[in-house]
Amino acid sequence: MKFLRLAWRLSLQEFLAYRTTSILTFILATMFFSVEIITGLVYFSMENSVNGWQQVDYLLLVTTISNIVYLYNIFFIIGHENLSMKILGGQLDYDLIRPMNSYWYIVTNCIDIPSIFNLIISLVVSAFLLIQEHVHLLDIFVYILSIILGVGFIFLANQIAVSLSFWLDGFSALGGIIENTVNLFSLPMQIFPQIIQMIFTTIVPILLVTNLPVLLIQHAGSWNYLIYIIIFEVMLFYISKLVWRAGTKRYLSAN
Repeated sequence: MKFLRLAWRLSLQEFLAYRTTSILTFILATMFFSVEIITGLVYFSMENSVNGWQQVDYLLLVTTISNIVYLYNIFFIIGHENLSMKILGGQLDYDLIRPMNSYWYIVTNCIDIPSIFNLIISLVVSAFLLIQEHVHLLDIFVYILSIILGVGFIFLANQIAVSLSFWLDGFSALGGIIENTVNLFSLPMQIFPQIIQMIFTTIVPILLVTNLPVLLIQHAGSWNYLIYIIIFEVMLFYISKLVWRAGTKRYLSAN
């Protein structure tokens, strides 16, 4: 908690120092979120149901993915952006010798404050949509759990991707590929061909991560999906730890 308070204080100072940039970032993110909501309203303007999805379900999907992305951005995005540059520049020395687990310290020492405001807007819209769905307390619990799992998936996938910079100098050019892939699959899984559904719900379950919260609300037999995601992320966590440890052994300092 002391570390998080320090990270918050430093991030707040940076936010105030570059508040114009931060405010513009918040405004742009809000605009993109609004466009997604309007797009959903247009999709269902003629039909109340499209391929088995109601308008409220689709809008809940959009806002839920925004919740996941904003939560990831708040705690991890700045750390991941800085980590790749530090690895390539040989500037990890002070991070590795601190009396904390370097795996966590390097990616959690900054908080993206503009994303907090975006998250609040997204959460308010999500709460309104959940009321329309007439959900029960258990539904809310599994919905929150699935959002946390979504954040965990993005974090772990990015952690592995960024750690590959220990081996591949040009891999930083692919930064943001995980977020772009999540955005690509931020649609109901039923609209994708069967082969795409199979690949991205089992082998690389990004499609499952984006759709799982709404599937749970719909009671679409998705408890097995939830268990699978938990097992998959546990495996992904251990893989990311192994990649990080192997990578730090290859690290070369610029000093």
